[in-house]
Amino acid sequence: MIADTNKNLIDQVEPFIRRKWIIVISFLLVFPLSAAYALMMPKSYRSTTLILVEQQKVSEQYVTPTDATPITQRLNTISQQIMSRTNLESIIMDFNLNAPREPGLKEKILNKLGLSMDRTPVMEVLIEEMKANIEVNVHGRRRGSGDAFSISFAGKDPEVTRQVTNALATMFINANLKIREQYAEGTTDFILGELKKAKLELEAQEKALSDFKTEHMGALPEQLNANLRTLDRLQLELQSVRDSIKSTKDRKLLLEAQYAAGRLAPTAGTGDILFRLNEELAGLINEERSLLSLYKENYPDVILVREQIRNLETRIAEEKKKKGKKGRTAGNGVSSGSNSELMMLEGQIRLYMNREWEINKQTRHYEKRVEETPSNEQRLADLTRDYNISFQNYQQLLEKKLSARLAENLEKRQKGEKFRVLDPANLPEKPFKPNVKLIAAMGGALGIGLGMALVFLIELMNPAFRKAEDFDGVFSLPVLGQIPLFEDKPEKNIKSRLKVVNGGKA
Repeated sequence: MIADTNKNLIDQVEPFIRRKWIIVISFLLVFPLSAAYALMMPKSYRSTTLILVEQQKVSEQYVTPTDATPITQRLNTISQQIMSRTNLESIIMDFNLNAPREPGLKEKILNKLGLSMDRTPVMEVLIEEMKANIEVNVHGRRRGSGDAFSISFAGKDPEVTRQVTNALATMFINANLKIREQYAEGTTDFILGELKKAKLELEAQEKALSDFKTEHMGALPEQLNANLRTLDRLQLELQSVRDSIKSTKDRKLLLEAQYAAGRLAPTAGTGDILFRLNEELAGLINEERSLLSLYKENYPDVILVREQIRNLETRIAEEKKKKGKKGRTAGNGVSSGSNSELMMLEGQIRLYMNREWEINKQTRHYEKRVEETPSNEQRLADLTRDYNISFQNYQQLLEKKLSARLAENLEKRQKGEKFRVLDPANLPEKPFKPNVKLIAAMGGALGIGLGMALVFLIELMNPAFRKAEDFDGVFSLPVLGQIPLFEDKPEKNIKSRLKVVNGGKA
């Protein structure tokens, strides 16, 4: 098997060895052409600058930056802005990159043939070429962020390439500062707008809460205990008034019975009436003082007691006038005293009944307040909760507004994260392309491959039997003999060999 394999391999290589001059000629034709093409290709130079990403100079514990975008994402955004048509056109015009170019190999050939071409490049082509020649790479990544990044630009002229690279670095630095400042200003404007809305909402909640308390004053949850105490006091006062009504009615009945029996002295009328009126006046004055210690002067109970005091004072004055009159008989005095006392008792009964009606009215009013307190408490809790939520939101927005202001001032003073040129753009001394050696080597390999392809094609187009084994499987007849390969003009070859051996002598 090994022998057969070696034989097959030799048989396959033999045509290439036999026609080696085709491969050599192909190599000698293609290799110089590829080397010449590499030497005539326009040279391209690359300049690179390294930019450091400096962290903000104020601790984040004191000022939190508004822009926490990873450096890779931010560089992509900045690159899209800088590589816009407007910016690239500005760079092309500033550095005269649209000037006519030197003719290349194709143009030189066309010029030789008299077919000249316009060498002024089209702006669209220049923009696309410039985009392809700009390269941004992030270095020193840590947890998704970068410590530095490089900007490279490839051009035809070394000095112009360096200048364009520096201009790109400046544009990146300025764009980063502008983006961060706009981001901070946008955050501040947004928070100010939200703060204004939150303030209006808080004021609306405050007004709703204030209106509810004003509308339901006296029936609020915190006034429940006071209302209950007032109800207890009104019940006691009502009981006292009812007792007074009962006792007054009893006195009236007794007085009427005594007058009817004629057992009351004539002079007993006016003095007793004044005495009882003064006692009642003193009691009302004391009650007024007690009410004023608890309520204001416009309180209904205070107003009612004062009205009773004024009525009593008027009646006392009238009784004093009656007492001072003369010329009346004893019988008349008894009649007058009895009538006056009965009238007084009737007036007291009416007064106490009016007071009873007022107390019942006030009791119903306070009972209604107590009944409304649970529903008012629920409604007040809802309003208070909404107010507290709005107030907390407003407080949080105030804090965020302060933080946004600090972050905005940080960016405007350039104390935040920024780009700084660490290594300026270098002046390239030799082109990075074309790679003459690589192109020449590839041309040589192409020439050898082309020659081998031609040999294979020739062998395929001109099949021949060169060994006895080639007949196997083609003819069924056996091979009887084999004629060796003879060289043409053997005598001439022998003479040439002898001439070489004799040193060139015949």
